[in-house]
Amino acid sequence: MRIYRGKVEPAALDILDRLIKNGMVEVDPAVIDEARKDLESVLLEYMRMHRELNETAKDLADKRGLDYSALGRIRRSLAKERNFGLDDDALDYIIEQMIEIMLSSGHVDEVWGEDHELNKTIAPILKKHMNVSEEVDKDVRKQIKHLEDAEGTVSWEVEYQRKKEELERLKKLK
Repeated sequence: MRIYRGKVEPAALDILDRLIKNGMVEVDPAVIDEARKDLESVLLEYMRMHRELNETAKDLADKRGLDYSALGRIRRSLAKERNFGLDDDALDYIIEQMIEIMLSSGHVDEVWGEDHELNKTIAPILKKHMNVSEEVDKDVRKQIKHLEDAEGTVSWEVEYQRKKEELERLKKLK
């Protein structure tokens, strides 16, 4: 799962709206934008840390003379060292960070929901916004179906990347 930059604000807004409507948090309408920005900051920080983790893993693989196949193992090891939620743990990690920021934020007056209730409410919203990458993948594959036999070749990869970037731009994901 991946969250795109263009989905950060809508995701934070959907989460905050649902929590307010369900009576799980109380936010003064005058500072609702600030509360939304608090949630956005969690997603943006997650994206930054994820990017940093990937870069560090690549650098370590280069220094150790390891090939590309070792990146996953290095990434998981670095994530564990830094207590960072990666892959299957990403959703729980992000939700935990969001709950923490709402509890400590001066823009959220009160958090009425229990952690498990907040988790149950936030998770489907985040999944919806994070699954956009799977939709983009399906759309790209439909558009380059004529190259299906060439999957795995350089020309297929180049065309896939080009179409993916085009779709992301059209859907304002980046």
